Amino acid sequence: MRSWLEINLKNIEFNLNQIENLTQKKAIPVIKANAYGLGSIEVAKYLSKKNFKLFAVANFQEAIEIKNSGLENKILIMGNNDKDDLELAINNGFSITISSWDDIKNLEMLNTSKEALIHIKIDTGMGRIGFIPDESDKAIKHINDNKLGTIQGIYSHLSSADENEDEFTLQQINLFKKYEGMKDIPFIHILNSPGIFKYSKYTNTNFVRPGISMYGILLFNTPLQKLLKPVFTLKTKIIYIKTLSINTFISYGKTAEGQKGDMIATLPIGYADGLDRRFSNGGKVKIFDKECKIIGRICMDMTMIIIPNSLRNKIDVGTEVEIYGKDINKQAESIGSIADELMTRINKRVSRKYI
Repeated sequence: MRSWLEINLKNIEFNLNQIENLTQKKAIPVIKANAYGLGSIEVAKYLSKKNFKLFAVANFQEAIEIKNSGLENKILIMGNNDKDDLELAINNGFSITISSWDDIKNLEMLNTSKEALIHIKIDTGMGRIGFIPDESDKAIKHINDNKLGTIQGIYSHLSSADENEDEFTLQQINLFKKYEGMKDIPFIHILNSPGIFKYSKYTNTNFVRPGISMYGILLFNTPLQKLLKPVFTLKTKIIYIKTLSINTFISYGKTAEGQKGDMIATLPIGYADGLDRRFSNGGKVKIFDKECKIIGRICMDMTMIIIPNSLRNKIDVGTEVEIYGKDINKQAESIGSIADELMTRINKRVSRKYI
């Protein structure tokens, strides 16, 4: 095994339970982007045995992949669908997002064998997709009057809940309050991961949508982080070790020079596996919980590190190396990124080991 992700499925369940206990709302687990790189089918398979009424993905392709694996979970597609995907989604029993009059027109032109299960998307300030609140009542009435499907849910998305933007976020929440009392609609949701941990007391919605938080990560500092258990570690192993007899350039472009006497180890992981190239010449990995610096440019399939003196007598070919773990937020921030990006870029050729 060259490189692998160790994933603790039980900790995902634990984190979801913590979220439901904290908010007193039911969770819609977000397993889009291959469950943030951790494996949507395996995550869905494990959580399908639990009492979650709906899972959320980004598009039809993600939904059908899960269904084709033999699972029968109820799934919400949160992204826009073109006319063809919309028809396929409805015929496969997926819940769909309707966010514009163009979506409604496509819905009117379909000849589907099943009733459309609709979630209305409201744009309260994200500026991405969704009806503005003033249009939503008209859209809901049109769908109901023309019997275009069953409105199963209404939701919105917070744009800045993980930033110091309380005033704007509360404005979004207040715009959404008009939908909270719709008792005939089963799923009403606006809180994403940061919203769950910062703004739950300000809403009376009945569901929340944890994404990154169900995988043990929050993108802002809060004592509530301690409620969550870590879920994954990206690991590899040393495949080659050399001690430099002279000063030697390391990797492409001669961007770094190893010094005589340096111990250099080669790892079988590179940017094609998802190790971000911005970590070249300065990124850190861990061996026995001690940091080792990446030297030279990260290659497509391999990366070199300098072994510190304190580890020289402790490592060998085959020694495990931690690439991303509980410090992934700190690592992401060091290159101007976020943990979500690093996780979702982990390639499928990296093995997944489920615990």
